[in-house]
Amino acid sequence: MKKRNLLHNPFLAWLAGALLYAYGQLVLLTSRTRVWVTPQAEDLLLNRQIPVIYALWHCNVLFMPLLRLHARRPVAVLLSSHRDARIVGVAARMHGVELVEGSSTRGGAVAYRQLLRRLRSGQSVCITPDGPRGPAGQVKAGVLHLARQSGCAVVPVGLALSRRRRLSSWDRSVLPLPFGRAVLALGTPLYLVPGQATALAEALEATGCKAARALARGGGRR
Repeated sequence: MKKRNLLHNPFLAWLAGALLYAYGQLVLLTSRTRVWVTPQAEDLLLNRQIPVIYALWHCNVLFMPLLRLHARRPVAVLLSSHRDARIVGVAARMHGVELVEGSSTRGGAVAYRQLLRRLRSGQSVCITPDGPRGPAGQVKAGVLHLARQSGCAVVPVGLALSRRRRLSSWDRSVLPLPFGRAVLALGTPLYLVPGQATALAEALEATGCKAARALARGGGRR
């Protein structure tokens, strides 16, 4: 069946999302996952329990549920309202992730206000700065405006895997394979304002490198 027909059929889209969730559970159960955290992020998230804006590249969107491994608090995730995000949305909800639907072309203003309300109520949120359609690795202005208006820090998120595949999507999404090792890295919180897209992009790349080094050393620290 063509992908277009799948996305237009709510039941088939839900079934595909349920299968993606089951696969994600298989990966979690058969893999060793560690969290590497900078002291600054540790203090902000655990000691002071202040809401933050998690930022990770769109290619790592399948790993959003892992953000609860560290702070163990609900995280609201901005997910595109495009049809091709429905499957990921189903799997994310099954993982207990709260979704805010919207994008730069559909429902963006409404989604922005929802994210701002959640931050002001004390809940952290997660954004893919280069989503939903790229260009990959290019930070858009939305996350910077949200950081300025909310006053919340942006925590760059990086990921490293010992076993993975790259999909042929626009962002070359990362698909984890079972029986591997993974390191989720939470970098130094940044207080950003509009115009600092380069600073966030550099921080995301640096955090990804830290995750890779932690993986090479055999783990991370909580």
